[in-house]
Amino acid sequence: MITDGKYKEIVENANSIILLMNPRGNIMFLNKFGQKFFGYREGDVLGESVIGTIVPKANLSGEDLDKMIKGIIEHPEQYSVNENENMRSDGERVHILWTNKAIIGFDGSVQEVLCIGNQVKK
Repeated sequence: MITDGKYKEIVENANSIILLMNPRGNIMFLNKFGQKFFGYREGDVLGESVIGTIVPKANLSGEDLDKMIKGIIEHPEQYSVNENENMRSDGERVHILWTNKAIIGFDGSVQEVLCIGNQVKK
């Protein structure tokens, strides 16, 4: 049996970005790997929108990424796996392959979206 402490240790030591996003698109959790990868401290991004922190409003080819984030929240099943352009704190653009899973509440609504990502080398 794995304890809560062991789960936390696994999540914090994973070599993947692990992020929880609420239905408004705000970052509720970003593991240590994700913080280091994107160049933020936890206090810098908690409660902040993913748009403007780790996701630019539009990618370099002009695609509206704000619309994509709304799609992930409203129809997570359509975005169970997606690759998109992300942004580090210094503005560097990186491509991340994300797996997304909705966490559904008792009322059937999306409470959070669990996002696990890894960089795609271009």
